[in-house]
Formats: sequence, structure tokens, C-alpha cells
Amino acid sequence: MSAQIAQLTSALAESERRRVAKQQSMSETVQQIEEQVINLTRRPTTSAPEDTDDDSDEDDYVDHTP
Repeated sequence: MSAQIAQLTSALAESERRRVAKQQSMSETVQQIEEQVINLTRRPTTSAPEDTDDDSDEDDYVDHTP
């Protein structure tokens, strides 16, 4: 019985260690994404090029692909 308890205790400790490592990895990933989003919001925006042709607007749109 005590061998089973020791085995279960060890398995529980290993499971907890893996959970903490996974949580830490996820937190680091979230922090990296947050930094990337902040950097994107700090970039200067560029406006779209002017529609210089006097033709219809048909060529300004792409048809959807089937």
C-alpha cells in the first residue's frame, strides 16, 4: 500500500511540475504576443494608394475564388 502511495505521490508531483512548466510557457507566449501587438500599434500607418484611373471601380475588386 505504501508503495502505491509513493508512486501516486511521485506521479502527482510530476504532473504538477509539467502543469507549472506549461503555464509558464503559455505566459511567456502571451507576453510576446502582447509586445508584438503594442509594437504594431506604434508603427506609423500608411494610407492606401489613390485610385488614379478614371475607369469604373470594377478593377478595384477581386472576385472570390470558387
